[in-house]
Amino acid sequence: MGTIDPYVTIAEPTFVARFLLNPNTDTEESVANVDAFVGLPDDSSWALTIFTVEEVRRLLARWKETGEVANGSYFWAIDQLIVPEPGVPAMTTAIRELVRSGEIASVGVRYEDPD
Repeated sequence: MGTIDPYVTIAEPTFVARFLLNPNTDTEESVANVDAFVGLPDDSSWALTIFTVEEVRRLLARWKETGEVANGSYFWAIDQLIVPEPGVPAMTTAIRELVRSGEIASVGVRYEDPD
């Protein structure tokens, strides 16, 4: 029995992005909180956590109720990227611009690809 690839992969001439969707809850069109790994032609690899604005609101509201993160008084992540709408296409658009502008190195966290 073969292994199922947990990633949705988008390959473009300037990068390859792999989105680690939760197969039980996420679809390519609706994902709002996802880890992504971006490989560039220079063999560098960058990790990002991508959230939608609404997902950040949802998390803050939940934390306010549960008391986590100082009752939802802040939100942060080292490698965070916030996009206006859900879905792999919107997230890919943001990654495309980060790669084009060179800002991927400022936003993402460099990592060694185990492959």
